[in-house]
Amino acid sequence: MKTLENEHLIATNDEVALKEILTPLWTRRWKIIFFTLVITFFTAFYLSLLKPSYRATAILQIGTNKPANTLSINDAFNESNASKEQIQTQFELLRSRKFAERVITQLDLVQHKEFNSGKYNDKLAVFEQIGARISTPSMRDIVGKFQSKLSIVPISGTELVKISYASFSAELSQKVANQVGITYLQYQDEIHSASKETTSQWLVDQLEELGKKLQTSELSLQKYREAEGIVDIQGVVGLVGSELTELTSESLRASKRADDLAISYQDLQKNAGDIAKLSELHEISNHATLMQLRQAEEKIERKVFELSQRYGPKHPKQIAVNAELMSLQSRITQQIYDIVTSIEKEYYSALERVNATEQRLAIAKKDYLRLSRLQNKFSQLTREVDTNKELYNNYLVRLKEADAMGNYKANFYVRFIDKATVPKSQFAPNKFLIIVITFVLAIAFISIIIIMRELLMDTLNSRRKLDNFHEAPILAVLPKIKSSPSAKKEDAYSTDNRFTEAIRTLRTALLFNNEKTPPKVIAVTSSVPNEGKSTVALHLARSFSEMEKVLLIEADMRHPTIAKNMNLNQHRPGLSNLLAKTHQINECIIRDKNVKLDILTSGISPANPLAFLSMKRFNMLIKVFGNFYDRIIIETPPVHAVSDAVIISKLVDSVIYIVHGNKTKREQISSGLRMLKQVNAPIEGVVINHSENIDTDKYHNKYYTERSNIIKLAARKRG
Repeated sequence: MKTLENEHLIATNDEVALKEILTPLWTRRWKIIFFTLVITFFTAFYLSLLKPSYRATAILQIGTNKPANTLSINDAFNESNASKEQIQTQFELLRSRKFAERVITQLDLVQHKEFNSGKYNDKLAVFEQIGARISTPSMRDIVGKFQSKLSIVPISGTELVKISYASFSAELSQKVANQVGITYLQYQDEIHSASKETTSQWLVDQLEELGKKLQTSELSLQKYREAEGIVDIQGVVGLVGSELTELTSESLRASKRADDLAISYQDLQKNAGDIAKLSELHEISNHATLMQLRQAEEKIERKVFELSQRYGPKHPKQIAVNAELMSLQSRITQQIYDIVTSIEKEYYSALERVNATEQRLAIAKKDYLRLSRLQNKFSQLTREVDTNKELYNNYLVRLKEADAMGNYKANFYVRFIDKATVPKSQFAPNKFLIIVITFVLAIAFISIIIIMRELLMDTLNSRRKLDNFHEAPILAVLPKIKSSPSAKKEDAYSTDNRFTEAIRTLRTALLFNNEKTPPKVIAVTSSVPNEGKSTVALHLARSFSEMEKVLLIEADMRHPTIAKNMNLNQHRPGLSNLLAKTHQINECIIRDKNVKLDILTSGISPANPLAFLSMKRFNMLIKVFGNFYDRIIIETPPVHAVSDAVIISKLVDSVIYIVHGNKTKREQISSGLRMLKQVNAPIEGVVINHSENIDTDKYHNKYYTERSNIIKLAARKRG
């Protein structure tokens, strides 16, 4: 349920905000309509002065694809079609100033009345003739006007272009549109003729120069071949390259073998003279001959061991076997020395092989580098010969093709698709559309100005601004008075019934305030003049007089208005005369014939009204009147104008502050209320007067707009 209530409140706030925007528009609807009609009328009047404009259109084709029986200059070089940039260049050429001058000259438009008269019709012809006599348009001005009326528009996705010209003359628009296309065709023919005379000679000159270059490059190549003795440079370079690859592999193998032998050689040098350690080396111990001798030694040692078990050391067999063992060990030792010598020799041989291979490799590298340089130079000279020969052949072919054609065409072909015809109806100005748009824009523009003015105005002219006003309570909102046409001129109370009902609402707010007793002496003041405080005081007094005995005192002795509004003599005795003791009370108080209301006007304006209002006699008069009247309403001067209202506010029970809803600035209201609060004035609240945008009561609109619905009661007789 709370959610639904919140949504309802949000919707209500949105409606009020929209009403704040639309209410000023509805209030000023007749002004909006009036100014809109004025603007529309002047627009229509201006359109009626304009000459009708006619537009003729010709369609031209500027193709990028050429017919098969034509040959373009571009074909003489690269055999390609015209690019988009070239086509765009032709469009800009049609729009160029020089092209416009050619068309103007061909049609003799300098003397044409189109360019010597304005855009207005015969109604302003006199003024145009005077202007023409004063100044004759120059070629520059005519070209500028011509270009402004000429339109060159490519049709998207096609090779067609629209040439349109707008003019006050239907015949002239047709002539110009067609002449632009004709002039462009003539221009293309001139270009073709000029190119025909120069292109062949240019090709001949180029061929002659290319022939010389080709001859020079061929001679240079032959001289280089003879100087270096080159027969087949590619084959020689290939052989040297193969040899270089083979020597590189051989050098790597020799270096690896030398490195392996270097390790063995270092071990031999380290253990030189130690047969036991030498025999333990891998290269020696794994030698095949030494392994066989070791096996034989093991057999003899087993045999010695067996014989030693049978015979003694001096036995002939034992002596023979020992001798054989010693002989075999001697052979083993000698074999070890032989292997060591063989390894050393092999190591030295590997080193010599490495050196020899590296020398051969270095020589092969030098030969390869020399041959590479020869090959590069030879290739460069060969390429130059081939390039010059190819260029010479291409230009020779193009020259023969050009001679066979005998003419050159552009990169595009141009022709008329549709020539312009005389337009039957005008295209501008579109009076109906312009008037409709002007009417709509005028309403929108004036409405925006009114809305922005209302939103930016720092006044209390909307419900939202009233809700944000906290300096004093809002007692009532009074609508702007709309006097009835049937009201009599001498009836000061004749006014809009909505205003009367709003005054009664204010009366009810004063009488039924729950916080305090209803005030008996009420002062009515405002911030500045012309806020309607006199009118509010008069109608509030009249409203109270329907139930009570009321006295209305006009205390604004500087600018009195109540006597004037009631068609009384402004110089009759009043408050100032009572305070000056020149007249009696019964001579100063007026008894209204129509309602039960007594009025005390300001009287003769004194030189110093503030001194009169500061008298004790004024306070005494109010107390005396309080004994005879149920309600006393005092109309005072504005707070910002003089300090009279501040003095009077100390003598009353309540102060009503009148504010003009559409004119009084909020700062003026706040400063006026501060001045009253500084003297502890009993401020009852603020009354918003002349409100146009705040709809206070729809009920009043429905039931109180017709005076026939109100029952008039006779005024109560005075007691």
